[in-house]
Amino acid sequence: MERFQTRFVVTASVLAVATVSASSAFAQDAGAPQTTTPANSSSGDDAASVNEIIVTAQFRAQSLQDTPLAITAASGAQLEARGQSNIIDIGSTTPSVNLSSATAIQANSVTAFIRGIGQDDANFALEPGVGIYIDDVYYGTTFGASLDLVDLDRVEVLRGPQGTLAGKNSLGGAIKLYSRKPDDIFGGFVQGGYGRFNKYELRGSVNVPLAEGLSTRISAAYRKDDGYFKELDYGCVNPGQGIAPSGRANKSCVLGRAGGADILTVRGALRYAPTGSRLEINLVGDYTRDRSQPVATKISYANNPSIRSYDASNPLGGIPFDSRFITPSGSYSSYADYGASGNFTTVFGTPYQQAPGYFPDKRQNSVDGWGVSGTIDYELTDSLALKSITAYRHADGTSVIDVDGSPLTILKQRLHNRHEQFTQELRLSGKVDNLIDYTIGGFYYKAKDLMDYYINIPVFLFDFQTDDHVSNKSYAGFAHVEVHATDKLNIIGGLRYTKDEKTYQFARLNADGSTISGIPLTPNFTVASLDGLVGNFKGHRWDYRLGLNYAWNDRIMTYVQVATGYKGGGVNPRPFVADQLTSFDPETLTTYEGGVKATFLHNSVVFNGSVFYNDYKKIQRTVFVCPDSASTTCGMPVNAGSGHSYGGELEIFVRPADGWQINGALSLMNFKYDTINPLTGITLEMEAPFVNKTQASLGVQYEADLGSVGTLTPRLDVAYQSEFYYQAVNNRAYNLVPARALANARLTYKTPDRNWEVSLNVSNLFDKYYTVARQENIANFGNAQEIIGRPQEWFVSVKRSF
Repeated sequence: MERFQTRFVVTASVLAVATVSASSAFAQDAGAPQTTTPANSSSGDDAASVNEIIVTAQFRAQSLQDTPLAITAASGAQLEARGQSNIIDIGSTTPSVNLSSATAIQANSVTAFIRGIGQDDANFALEPGVGIYIDDVYYGTTFGASLDLVDLDRVEVLRGPQGTLAGKNSLGGAIKLYSRKPDDIFGGFVQGGYGRFNKYELRGSVNVPLAEGLSTRISAAYRKDDGYFKELDYGCVNPGQGIAPSGRANKSCVLGRAGGADILTVRGALRYAPTGSRLEINLVGDYTRDRSQPVATKISYANNPSIRSYDASNPLGGIPFDSRFITPSGSYSSYADYGASGNFTTVFGTPYQQAPGYFPDKRQNSVDGWGVSGTIDYELTDSLALKSITAYRHADGTSVIDVDGSPLTILKQRLHNRHEQFTQELRLSGKVDNLIDYTIGGFYYKAKDLMDYYINIPVFLFDFQTDDHVSNKSYAGFAHVEVHATDKLNIIGGLRYTKDEKTYQFARLNADGSTISGIPLTPNFTVASLDGLVGNFKGHRWDYRLGLNYAWNDRIMTYVQVATGYKGGGVNPRPFVADQLTSFDPETLTTYEGGVKATFLHNSVVFNGSVFYNDYKKIQRTVFVCPDSASTTCGMPVNAGSGHSYGGELEIFVRPADGWQINGALSLMNFKYDTINPLTGITLEMEAPFVNKTQASLGVQYEADLGSVGTLTPRLDVAYQSEFYYQAVNNRAYNLVPARALANARLTYKTPDRNWEVSLNVSNLFDKYYTVARQENIANFGNAQEIIGRPQEWFVSVKRSF
């Protein structure tokens, strides 16, 4: 604790010293012209273009360096130079951000945390803690949110609560993706590549002017690979061990693969913006078809004698679930077979059997998602403008889950999720002379969700279907005001009121669709009383933001602010018995933050830093043991207690000489519980999940001018994150994700006219074996599992721009 406090004080001191020293030592070049590169340039010039990236985090266009927020922005060219092609990749170079694929039990979803605040449960009854926005359209779930970055103009990552600027469920922060808009210049690109694990990728985009002020842009991307993780047939690999081969494996005993991608993304945009007109209309449609394999998951602990292999003649016999089903350490393999059979001793002490061939299924982790949006911008006067954003989004997918990673059955699920949402936002933005900039507006969100699941947990006598429907409505009004008190001092205020309504309707049926009898010790009798029940949640919330920022000169700005945010409440979507049908309150956050943004040495150095203190209340955590319930086994979201965290963040961009570019980031953070509900199993001494005490990244590239031959640019990126717990109830052996440092390298050749580009990219350069997630439920199931990260991969691509 003392060591971290020392690091925190050092970070704060660095910010203060940098502000003062930069203000004096670099005042001499304050009036020097800025050397910038457009944000959509193909150079990927971090230091030169960071000033020119225009963001809209405060409802109006501002330079990144003029925006008084802890915000990281990257242009599409910068993302490409770093080899970042998916939303998860953004986390490696952004301080205080932890992004990863969710564990298999969460279906095809993303786990997103900023400053240790977010959501690791994709169920529609729970809300995200980090807001994800697609062209200013809020996406209200983490399901289907592992988005490919296709033809982007920029990405904005806002750290800290965005309760007034973004709204609910952005208390950790927000990730905003902005696509390239059509313009009046014909052009585009085609790109193709091939890599390890039979990976191939095609990307392309074309911009076509149709008439005066009317243009369209069409983009598409497809990537596919065979997967880096093998799912083996236990009986084939281990003959004579009492479990017969399935007969479905190939000659190498491989049943299937995991970790592979198969994703198609298509986007079309139409823009109407005549020269000199006050009106601009943007229509956008996108479609994603994701047929990726399940995440690469293997078990790390196995010990449950109540679960055994099938022996028809002896219900109490069979081979028990134990360590024999753990594949060798360091291997990219498991024994998952997605079957459901075995002998079981239930928690009620009764024997239970499922014959081979029961619940046959195939590997699946699919999502089909699409959306349409229409944005209208109209300048009512020279100082008053109206913006309307209307959108509809839909996602539908199925995932098959084999938690035990073996030919036995602990928990098997087929999860069919469907999400559809409609959003409408109106903003009226104006100016009062040069004194005030303001925005007032309203937001409406309506979602309908379906969870059509098949649940098979034999030791609990669970073998049922769900047909659960969730409706979610939210209404909000907001105002944002910026007063320019002097030519250097600005005062910012923001206020938002939000009203939430949520209904969860439960349906529980036998696996064959019949009504559950409820007769004791028959399948599903404990969940029979849940059928037809309805859970409701209603709430409302005021959020605010107050801030000051001061421009010491045209290169240096400092700011302080206090801001609030919240993550919506709801009802427990996974009750094992009726008394677990409970609601939970919203979790809330108040953040006190200060920061500095500076550019000096003729724009060759850009330095941004922030320090923060979080006051975190009614923290939502999911617990798996409920001692006060008729069933101590559960999966219940609860308000676990309160806590506080503090930390600092630094980002730097340097152009030390012609052709050289260096970017770096560092974040330090500490969390402490203040109060805790002892029934959760969490203690005050435990660490909060998804809190990286240290994160750091460094990128270096040099563009060598080869004269008439072209340019050759080598680039190296290194990212480090310290260890963190994946679950609220800490278990160092089985849910602590170890620290890791990963390096990526890229070599790019461009012709003199920059129309042709050839790149070689190597990810995980030193072939480090690492885990992305580690989760356990030893108390209930006797197992633990982990997601294994991708090994070293090479990829060669060719790009033609026109």
